Amino acid sequence: MIHIDPTATDTERASVLYRNVLSEGTLAWSSETADGYAANALGPQTYDSWTPSAVPATLSVTLGAPVTCDCAAIIAHTLGSAGATVEVQHFTGGIWVTAQSVTPPDDRDIVMIFGAVSAAQWRIRVIGAVASIGIVMIGPRLLIPGGTQAGYEPLNLALDVELSPSITIRGQYVGAYVKQMGAGTPIALAAQEREWVQTEAVPFIAHYNAGRPFVWMSCPDMLPEDGHYCWRAGNTLSASFGPGAMWADMSMQVSAYVS
Repeated sequence: MIHIDPTATDTERASVLYRNVLSEGTLAWSSETADGYAANALGPQTYDSWTPSAVPATLSVTLGAPVTCDCAAIIAHTLGSAGATVEVQHFTGGIWVTAQSVTPPDDRDIVMIFGAVSAAQWRIRVIGAVASIGIVMIGPRLLIPGGTQAGYEPLNLALDVELSPSITIRGQYVGAYVKQMGAGTPIALAAQEREWVQTEAVPFIAHYNAGRPFVWMSCPDMLPEDGHYCWRAGNTLSASFGPGAMWADMSMQVSAYVS
């Protein structure tokens, strides 16, 4: 679920969060448990987690230089079921300032978009109750001009649910249980200008082609449930230029984690 702070901008535009500043500096944490190491929250895997031993709990990074961030994501967590609150904070003017605070009603993935802030120290702070957190990301969004082409299917409506039905020897239906669940969809982007493809998009293209995960947001304003932890599930991401090499067609095929 995407949560938009009133200070946020460009919330009608498609974007990805692929850069995680927590992995770019010196990581520190308030506490951890024997099977819930803080470093687990850097991922990219979703099967393990950071579990602090007490709250308030913090996971912070000190960077070599300030980085402007406007987004955070919490993946594979138990914040909702535990009744906890999570805050994204930056160290400014000698104090920790909260960029955004969310008390989730459930354990769905959390994406937070807030006003862009430049800082050399970032952290998340958990209060209210101890919870487990699989992935934490804080970083700048890469805005995608023009968004998606018509016909795009949001990931929350593209669930891939594999069932195991149960029937009797006489063929009577008894019930079914979910064996596994995920999501996947093709994402055809609107035509992109050559300059964007060859400059701003270059680091993300390399990230995507290497199979590294990212958070996809198609239109936070209108589709707040379409914010998911994704990874490449098809061909590499490349640009197909039209006449004059001014505009390029680009598309992705992704799979997504579903909590």
